Amino acid sequence: MDVLRIALVLLAAAGIWAVVELALTFRKTRDTVDELTKQVGEITTSANDTIEQLQPIIVKVDGMVTDLEPAVKQVEPLLEKATTAVDVVTVDLASVNDILVDVSSVTDTATNVTSTVSKAANSAVSGVAGVVGKFTGGGKSRRRKKLAEKTGQSHASIEVVDEASVQVAEPEQETSEPKSYFTYGSESKGE
Repeated sequence: MDVLRIALVLLAAAGIWAVVELALTFRKTRDTVDELTKQVGEITTSANDTIEQLQPIIVKVDGMVTDLEPAVKQVEPLLEKATTAVDVVTVDLASVNDILVDVSSVTDTATNVTSTVSKAANSAVSGVAGVVGKFTGGGKSRRRKKLAEKTGQSHASIEVVDEASVQVAEPEQETSEPKSYFTYGSESKGE
């Protein structure tokens, strides 16, 4: 046998071996593709089931979005109105603050005027009382109080007659008879 024939036989054997290997590879590839197809089918079935379950929810969400569209369109004007209302309230609060400051100043002025008038009235009353006391013997009243404190008697029971003499009145006895009353200036024309 010559070398060429041996090389051809070896080449033919290698070709047969390569064809067998290629056939086995194709067979394994076909099995793998079948498994993948089966798994993809299962995944697709599962995904289809999930999609079927999600479709009613998606329909509800679409309906909600459709229902909300008019409300969403009204949100911007409402926000503008709210902003305007807040601005108006701010201006009104500033006005109320100014009014309260004015009321506070008027109240302070009224308090000062009242205090001044009260002091003037008190000093006028004190002056008049002092003058009247001098004319009516108001000094006797003060002396009665001082003597009542010294002697332990009641203020009403001490009578100051003049500067030097002091008399202590006896307390009145209580009786069961009612006290009589009389009126002044009731004169009858016939008498």
